[in-house]
Amino acid sequence: MDVFSLIKERYRCPKHPIVFCHGLFGFDVIGPAGIKPLQFAYWIGIREALEAMGVEVLIGRVPASASIEERAKVLCELIEQNFSGREVNLIGHSMGGLDGRFLISRLQPTTFKVRSLTTISTPHRGSSFADYLLEDLLGSQRVPALVNLLSTVGVPGGGKAFDDLTTTKMARFNDETPDDPKVKYFSYGAEFEPGWSNVFRVPWGIVHEREGANDGLVSIESAKWGQYQATLNNVNHLDLVGWVGKVRYGWAEWLGKPIKFKPVSFFCAVAEMLADEDL
Repeated sequence: MDVFSLIKERYRCPKHPIVFCHGLFGFDVIGPAGIKPLQFAYWIGIREALEAMGVEVLIGRVPASASIEERAKVLCELIEQNFSGREVNLIGHSMGGLDGRFLISRLQPTTFKVRSLTTISTPHRGSSFADYLLEDLLGSQRVPALVNLLSTVGVPGGGKAFDDLTTTKMARFNDETPDDPKVKYFSYGAEFEPGWSNVFRVPWGIVHEREGANDGLVSIESAKWGQYQATLNNVNHLDLVGWVGKVRYGWAEWLGKPIKFKPVSFFCAVAEMLADEDL
């Protein structure tokens, strides 16, 4: 959408802090402490842009591949440490949106209040790519052994997340995790078509065959939750948080079909949407 292609001179600022919840294998910042040029952020350029608007920002960090429940508990503790007695808005990319839903509905924190949850390409109905990996290739009976192996070899978070993200497990999760009527839920989805060499080519094809248009991992239909705001066109799962593929963007520019989506513009617009909702 063109509205996410340019950064305006001024944006309206939400009333409450924004807490960012990362996806599977996500993080806040990695690299040597105190050496900023050697550090790499999950949300590239987003904190800086929002803080320049006047937004209070907390970048969450939870166990990278742990279960939704484990991740949500760590996220809850982090918010308690930083915003006790406050009201907050959550923004979750991919699995981070599920962590937010679990926190709101199942943990029901009392030391702070969640006003809204905005999910960005979150697999609310699971991902058929997870089904393909765990059920079609591996076989569901072998999943516990795989999770034990991943934990044993030290995969960050233990690997339980993979099992949580199947369509079967997410159907159960949705039954057990109803929305809180006091919280506003917003969502965005994304879609693109990868070239033959694109890293998302295989998962995109599997999800496309089973669910339709998708961003390489999560379909538009699975991403819809609460008030669906928009579908981001020609945007993949990592473009969404600023991991823009320079080769893909450069090739599109050369072909005369530039990719207009700019992650910083998008998140500034999301923050302004929250402001307009009096959040």
